[in-house]
Amino acid sequence: MISRQFLFVLVIGLCIVNGLFSPYLQVAVPVTTVLLPELFPKTVHWVLMFSSILVSTATLLGSGVPAALWERLAEGDVQSRVSMWIWLAGAALLTFPAAQVFLRP
Repeated sequence: MISRQFLFVLVIGLCIVNGLFSPYLQVAVPVTTVLLPELFPKTVHWVLMFSSILVSTATLLGSGVPAALWERLAEGDVQSRVSMWIWLAGAALLTFPAAQVFLRP
């Protein structure tokens, strides 16, 4: 059986892939230039890094909402893996456009 921790590592991996290759980075770059702390210089490297982090975090949070709802409303067992599978499926769905960009020849 696959453990909950391994499923969580898979979810994090999918979120990182989405943050690196997502076509929505074009939307995140202008937002990041406004939100970037003054501690960091506003160079292309820093803006792209924080944009990737922004998209990765949004994927992690967005894919976790259905899993949290399932866990709260339908599931009574804390050790069940169903919510983790739902979280992984949500992350995979949100990563699908990035996978198309990544696998494009």
